[in-house]
Amino acid sequence: MKLAIIGDLHYPGELTDCNPTIEEARDSYYGHFMDNFLSMDADYHISVGDLTHAGELTEFNDMMMKIESSKLPGRFLHVLGNHDTYNYPKQDILSITQQQRYGVIEEPNAIILLLDTAREDRDDWSGTIDEEQLAWLEVQMSRTTDKPLFVFGHHPPYGTTARSTEPMMSLDPTLDIWPILEQWQGIAFYFNGHNHIHSIVRKENWHFIQTAAVPDVPAVRIVNVLDHEIRLEMVSMASDRLSEWASGFTGNMFDYEKYPNAEGDSQALELIVSRIHPEESRWSTSDS
Repeated sequence: MKLAIIGDLHYPGELTDCNPTIEEARDSYYGHFMDNFLSMDADYHISVGDLTHAGELTEFNDMMMKIESSKLPGRFLHVLGNHDTYNYPKQDILSITQQQRYGVIEEPNAIILLLDTAREDRDDWSGTIDEEQLAWLEVQMSRTTDKPLFVFGHHPPYGTTARSTEPMMSLDPTLDIWPILEQWQGIAFYFNGHNHIHSIVRKENWHFIQTAAVPDVPAVRIVNVLDHEIRLEMVSMASDRLSEWASGFTGNMFDYEKYPNAEGDSQALELIVSRIHPEESRWSTSDS
């Protein structure tokens, strides 16, 4: 199985300056990035939240039209982010995206869990998981299987990936989900966005993998589930042309600033986990 994963897309339907040149830069940037992302050979193309910047229905419609018109080789999955829920109830959004709020997908060689960690409160951008979903999650963690687990949520658990101890940059710190997660006995991966910086952290049998925002770092994480190992790689789309387009519109996105050093350190990009000896997981850098 192969997964193609993007961080916070932050597609802005409206810009603070309606100059046609700025709008053209936005359209060129997102058109180029999404065309390349959606054409990648993968079983699932996954967005870890904040698909939109302002949570406007027009933004969702624009992105879903792009996705539906592409020759997508696999299936598109999206979990809700805090920007996605700025203005409308979750059910209104899900009616457009045709996604489930949370759920499980069982494949022959892997299990995929989708979490809803977003609030419907634009003044609190931390994450939460409601009681119904927590009870469901605990049932999922009690499975007995040798399949690797891939969990996707917008917010990281507190104290895991980079910036996850900063205010409102994680799941609510009072929501301690580790006692639930640690019930999983096999290899597990938790993918999230929100914090706009690449990061990979291991805790026991879990790997917490955070992906930077697309306007800052145009890149896609690729996961290959092989017989003996799981390989996580980074595919960069960076180019002078994309940088020029990005500089042309990101300064005109309301309340958006590029995060410095969003690329993270050398251990934030690639990872290899042995399925036979998972304790031997190793980071792969560009020099290896």
